[in-house]
Amino acid sequence: MTYRTGIGLLGLLATFMAGCGGSVRTETAADGLIVSDKAAALAAAEQTLRRMQFVIEKYDIEAGYIRTRPLRAGQFFEPWRQDNASAAAFARANLDSLRRTAEVFVEPDDGRMRLRCVIAVEKLSIPPRPIRRMAHLTNMYTDSTQRVQTLAVGREAAEQIEWIDIGPDEALQRYITAQIERRL
Repeated sequence: MTYRTGIGLLGLLATFMAGCGGSVRTETAADGLIVSDKAAALAAAEQTLRRMQFVIEKYDIEAGYIRTRPLRAGQFFEPWRQDNASAAAFARANLDSLRRTAEVFVEPDDGRMRLRCVIAVEKLSIPPRPIRRMAHLTNMYTDSTQRVQTLAVGREAAEQIEWIDIGPDEALQRYITAQIERRL
């Protein structure tokens, strides 16, 4: 292949990629969904969240608000779970202990009602213990043995365990909003 042929092919490839790019969607999950009936929108949101195995903690029609209890993120061996809406979320859920809390708001916006879904993601943080010997590597975080792995921790470690907020899951917010829209 000559230099000119290579440049020509690169130009052709760049033109092809630009032509197939399509328009980029700039709508975010924060934009929400315009709804006409608050009660119907909240009922559809409740159905959607329950179907995704979220447990409803607070449901207030007058305030236009739904909050769920934290749901542990689905792992690779749970293909029926729908709470990993992107490949990045799926990978992160398999590497870290994550939980997600869903909140749905139906609020007035310029004379219309707008439904917004917010997913808060938290990561479990367990402080490590000092390793004195390689034989004690199995109980670096918990009181486990080489045969039995448990999440039993001592009192000191239990006081230091916390869930750290790592931000929203926008892909899941868009997915849930789309599912609610389908139910309306």
